[in-house]
Parts: sequence; structure tokens; C-alpha cells
Amino acid sequence: MRKIKKKLGIFLLIIIIIIIIAIIILKIINKKITPVVMEYSISEMKRVASIIINRSVNSDLLSKNDVDKLFIVTRGSNDEVITVTLDSVIVNKITDSISDACEDNLRLIEEEKYSELKKKFNIGEEYFWVPSGIAFHNTLFSNIGPKIPINLKIVGNVTSGIVTDVKEYGINNSLVTLSVEIKVEMMVILPFSSDYVSITNYIPIAIKLIQGKVPQVYGGSLIN
Repeated sequence: MRKIKKKLGIFLLIIIIIIIIAIIILKIINKKITPVVMEYSISEMKRVASIIINRSVNSDLLSKNDVDKLFIVTRGSNDEVITVTLDSVIVNKITDSISDACEDNLRLIEEEKYSELKKKFNIGEEYFWVPSGIAFHNTLFSNIGPKIPINLKIVGNVTSGIVTDVKEYGINNSLVTLSVEIKVEMMVILPFSSDYVSITNYIPIAIKLIQGKVPQVYGGSLIN
């Protein structure tokens, strides 16, 4: 009976030692693999989110929001341009519409509606799995090993605003480019870790040539 208890005690000790060694090995592997997998996941999710954001701001969305009426040009008695401003009502309408469209489409990832993502953006479910073999930093092993699922969670709301860029164009003319700045804070979630990522995209939505009065003298020559 004592021999049986002794053997059982040795067996349990071996099992405990094996479990401890396995835990240590898993921790070491996890410490080595996690940063690489997370870096890859963040890069992929940034790319996917950018595709969705860019395609959410489409011509149909902009045509419904009077983009051409954004500019308010005030001229003087001699037809010279005094001020160029933006219609705040239309600006708010456009930015709200863009924010809502981007957020609705990004929520498809969060809700794992991969069939809709495939249909609307040609983004398949394969984008949301990471091959664990990428931790080896070798293309031969990149597709080896179990695949790790990635999920994306929007933190807060998608925000957007209008950014202007004014450049000289020809003689006494200005070319005004309007772009929408879209910002989103997200959390990339893996089974064993998570990390925050911020994305900012700039999408041109309108270009307008502001024509000033042509001066009578340009470059030392008289213009009739």
C-alpha cells in the first residue's frame, strides 16, 4: 500500500512539474509571439478600415449634400474677390452624413457581418484571421500554424471635419481644395491581448477655382 502511495505521489509530482514547465514555455512563446501578431493585426485592420472609410465617402453620398453650394464667394464693386467662406449648414450636413456612413460600415466588422463586408467592399472573412506562423519572420512559415481571430471595436464615435487647401493658380486666381478629415479610434482585439489604434484619413470632396480680377499690368507688360 505504501509503495502504491509512493508511486502515486511521484506520478502526481511529475504531472505538476510538466504543467509548470508547460506554463513557463507558453509564457515565453506568448511573450515572443504576441508583439509580432499584434503589429501585423494593427497593420491589417488599419488597411481594412481605410478601405471602408474611403469607399463610404462615395459620389452618391456627396451628391445628396449640395457640395457645389459649399462655397460662398463675396465680390466687391470691381469684381475683386473679397472673401471666400463655407456654408456652415452644408458643412455640418456633409460631415454628419460622412461620419454616420463610416461608422455604420465599420460596425459591420464589430458585429462580424462578413457577408455584407464582402458584398459592399469586397473584404472577405480571411482578413480577420492571422496565421500564427508570421511570428517566425519567414515567408516559408508565414501560413503555418493555427489561425488567430482578429476583431475590431470602435471606441467612441467616428468624427469628421472639413480641411481647406488654397494654392495660387495662374494670374490672380486661387485653387481651393476641400477635403474631409475622418478620425476614428479603434481597439484591435486578439484572444490574448488588445491594443488601441487611431486612424485619420483625408478624402478630397470638392475643388473650386476662385477667379479674381485680372490686373492691368502683369510682369511689366501692359494687358489690354
